[in-house]
Amino acid sequence: MRRSVTIALVLLAARTAGAQFPPQKLQNLKVFPKDIPVRTLIDTMASFTRALGVRCTYCHVGEESQPLSSYDFPSDQKPEKEKAREMLRMVGAINGEYLTKLTARRTPPITVACATCHRGVTEPRPLQQIVLNAYDAAGADSAEALYRALRTRYYGRAAYDFGEVPLADVGAALRARGKMPDALRFYVLNTELTPTSAFAFRQAADAQLAAGDTAAAVRSFQRALAINPNDRQAKGALDKLGAKP
Repeated sequence: MRRSVTIALVLLAARTAGAQFPPQKLQNLKVFPKDIPVRTLIDTMASFTRALGVRCTYCHVGEESQPLSSYDFPSDQKPEKEKAREMLRMVGAINGEYLTKLTARRTPPITVACATCHRGVTEPRPLQQIVLNAYDAAGADSAEALYRALRTRYYGRAAYDFGEVPLADVGAALRARGKMPDALRFYVLNTELTPTSAFAFRQAADAQLAAGDTAAAVRSFQRALAINPNDRQAKGALDKLGAKP
């Protein structure tokens, strides 16, 4: 047993010693041209890591913090690598087949890349969907906590839209399900995180009115009108309620 382990270690050391990065020759290319320059491929792969917010180990066999020369880049062991190939084929088809069929295109032409959808995250899901998935899995507390965590981590980046619309959409979806208390929670959260948005306050006011909290609705409509004096919807609602702007 000891002898077999020793032999295995010797062979592994020999392979590691003989490996190098960048490699002199590329192996197992199934999407990229066989004659693509090594440097070009490495730069392309680096752009993928930035587009998805990952590192090489996301698709390739290797150990984080270890030299790249120790990685088994030709290996197809990880399913993420085959997914990446399919995504590359999709991008190639969009740019090479579908967009080229448009009769009128802007100059320079718009093309699709990994970052077009991913914007720095591995799963390019809309923020609304992520929050609602968390709500379905573990309730309103979990959904709000996840939203706040994502906002803390990604605010100011292109990954997610932290403007006035996503939380309003979450509120609308929950309201449609008959979950009015939880819907109100996200409408009000929207006003707290986007305090200069007349839209956010108007959406909250409409939900508060539907929930029977007329006093809160009036305050929200008044706040919307204070932010945007030309907000006809807020002014019209206050007129109907007999409240002052």
